Amino acid sequence: MPIIESYAAIIALIGQFKAERGAMEQAGFNEFMEWLVKSNHQEMKSLLELNAKATIGIKAILNQDREKVFEYLERIDNAIASFASNFDGFNDLAAAIKPNAALSDQAISILRQFEESGASRALELRTFDGSEYIFLDISGQITIEDHRFAHDDFNTLIDLGLLRHEYNNKGDNLYLYTRLASSLIARLGS
Repeated sequence: MPIIESYAAIIALIGQFKAERGAMEQAGFNEFMEWLVKSNHQEMKSLLELNAKATIGIKAILNQDREKVFEYLERIDNAIASFASNFDGFNDLAAAIKPNAALSDQAISILRQFEESGASRALELRTFDGSEYIFLDISGQITIEDHRFAHDDFNTLIDLGLLRHEYNNKGDNLYLYTRLASSLIARLGS
């Protein structure tokens, strides 16, 4: 089973298990493994038994609050739909299931500008006319076409793990380009 398929299957099964258990009932790893057998997922159980890191990760997830797990699952679902919306064949399915999950053209442009410039960090400078986004490790800046939605696009990119957010010592926003974003831009091509 390919890694992405295994990961997606495990995430889906954890969500289904948590949903079936109800809000009040806390369940551990052993109950999850028993549930896998009863639910006809013996192959997945065997795969998990061979991987100590997966076991630890599942135990950590199962010990979390049910609502928190569902919040994380929703974010993972949105991230997958957002990525898928940029690939032929997957975009229609992503749009049908999660119509609001697509990355905007401007969000993709922000990532492309990081990639093409070779920059790894950008600083938001607030001016009377709005904000400018200046690259810190090279000369240049990010061109923003629609300033009304710039913050929304940056927040979406942060939520999806495509950018990281930090503050400088003056409290200004810093945006850091991630490997994940670079990989996505490489897959999207030009």
